[in-house]
Amino acid sequence: MAQVNTQAIILYGTRSVGSMHVDSGTLRGEGGPTHPQLVVPLTIEMSVQPESAMIAVTAIKASLSTEQNAPPYKAICSPVEEFLIPNFAHSAPDVTREHQSELRFTLDPREVEALERHRQSVAAEAFILYLTVKPLVAGLRNFNTYRSTTDDCEWDRQYGMLSEVLPFWTSSLLQPLWIQVEQSMWLRSVLPGLGYDRLRLLELSFPPPLPDHPSASAQFDKARKALDQRRYGDCIQECRGLLNMWEKQYGANTKNLVADVVKGDRRWPDGDIRRDLLDVLWKEVGDVANAPHHPEGNVNAESFDGRDARLILLLTAALSEYVERR
Repeated sequence: MAQVNTQAIILYGTRSVGSMHVDSGTLRGEGGPTHPQLVVPLTIEMSVQPESAMIAVTAIKASLSTEQNAPPYKAICSPVEEFLIPNFAHSAPDVTREHQSELRFTLDPREVEALERHRQSVAAEAFILYLTVKPLVAGLRNFNTYRSTTDDCEWDRQYGMLSEVLPFWTSSLLQPLWIQVEQSMWLRSVLPGLGYDRLRLLELSFPPPLPDHPSASAQFDKARKALDQRRYGDCIQECRGLLNMWEKQYGANTKNLVADVVKGDRRWPDGDIRRDLLDVLWKEVGDVANAPHHPEGNVNAESFDGRDARLILLLTAALSEYVERR
């Protein structure tokens, strides 16, 4: 069942002029894998005030975190700012007023993946996100209102109502809003909208510097850059360099294969299928990566397309992570 946490809007540390809350059951994802956004509907409720002393929230800045009172660098993603002029979230003289605002937090694939890791680390049926909101609260002097009986300003009534906005120097939310999100709701309403059912970010770690090269990750970046620039043959050739670095690291050759070195390191028994899998993958990826260097064969650098280059790049990265000595 959706939980609602309400926090007061405070002026000068003590005086409440309204409140904010988020119905956790209304969260949703939008934008798909290319422009993922987590949409957080925020309700602002302003307390009753005299018509001559109306108060409004004119802007809000909000950030999301997995920790209560987290510092800015621990936010899930970049904060969002919402300007509520001219559609003020304002008070009224006879009834509390509600204003609905949709906060759209733009996420990149890494942030989506980090958020997913946090969700999956929680064993309970719900997990909690924290919404920190900084409201800008102002007093309003209104002109050309429907109750006006005289021409109280120089602008013609046909232009409609206008307001003088007087920001208060001190305004805050009493505490961050906690949003208790049910796992089932997240799977149903958020992840599909973020495109998580169609795209994953696969993180691969890389080792410290290797012989004759400052960093294996730098070599990988050269291959990735070639892929981005649609130089597919060059991408595959760079993968060959990365495999060669590992072979040099382990002193591997045709008589002492990388698979046999890893087998010895990890004490696999004879006939272990992991040794055979590693040997086959290493050999086949190496053969493809060597192909651009052998124009006499039936494949040259120009023959490879983006799918080929991406496959070899991902396999090379996965093999690099797998053979690293921990």
